[in-house]
Amino acid sequence: MIAPNRRERGDVPPVHIPRMVNAIHPGNTKSTVFGILAWLVAAFTLGGCASSPSDTGDFQRSAETVSTVDPLQLLREATDHEGLYTLAGGLKPMSTGIWRGSFEVEDPDLTDLREARQALGVLRNDVWYADVQVFEKAHEGERSAHAFVVHRKALARMIERHESFWSPWGITAGTHPAEIVAIVDRMPRDDRWRGYGYLFGYPDHAVDFFVEAGLAAEDGREVGPGKDRQFIQIPTSAADSGRFTYAVPPDHVSTLADQRLANDAAMILAAYTERKSGMRDVQSTVEALRRLNSRFEDLVIIDVPTGP
Repeated sequence: MIAPNRRERGDVPPVHIPRMVNAIHPGNTKSTVFGILAWLVAAFTLGGCASSPSDTGDFQRSAETVSTVDPLQLLREATDHEGLYTLAGGLKPMSTGIWRGSFEVEDPDLTDLREARQALGVLRNDVWYADVQVFEKAHEGERSAHAFVVHRKALARMIERHESFWSPWGITAGTHPAEIVAIVDRMPRDDRWRGYGYLFGYPDHAVDFFVEAGLAAEDGREVGPGKDRQFIQIPTSAADSGRFTYAVPPDHVSTLADQRLANDAAMILAAYTERKSGMRDVQSTVEALRRLNSRFEDLVIIDVPTGP
């Protein structure tokens, strides 16, 4: 199975994707080394949250109100982790977990949610779209919410490449990102796992393995590292492992897709590391990310091999 970094989980409840690895569902996950169950969790975490479209008008706070959600902190959380690979070129069509929160279903206080959506406005433009996904499934009376960002062009290309998967859900390259995330969250488990795998930018063979291994595990087969899988780690600025991670069979031989993904990520990370010191505020950070995106966008989006 693919191990989405804990940030991209969705079917896991209590395992609050702590500014994490890639995840999918809140509620049934165990934290392991490298966020191994991250994606599995992701598959399960995101599967439990529903993203609401960004209605900035309804969530705008008065000019006098000081938000507790700092846009610069959100940017740093994204760029120091796997969000960099979405913002700088679209290697990952989507990254999540930039911000995490929750609210009581019976007595909801959406103040933090409003502030997070407002702060994410710096990432809503012609290149990226950012919003807060509110998971559909509630756990112990609370509903989780995670901030996500998508690379518009990379997302559209991915939808076109896997048209046979997305079309039955009415999703096309022109579907709004928030609608796509909301639909995936409500898909049946198997499709939800596959949908998140594609959104998070894992190679096709890894997505296939993740779904197949997840189904096989229901038969009582022992799963885990060294048992039925090994993990491939893509380093980020904050950590060399456990953030952008996916699972493959124990006897897996590196494919062209694996190599291309690792090489592209290394180039993006090196370029970011060189420029990081100059990203001192929101404006300089966004401008630097736009330049990095212009440099890498065509490289990682055009003719990217995703199969073996």
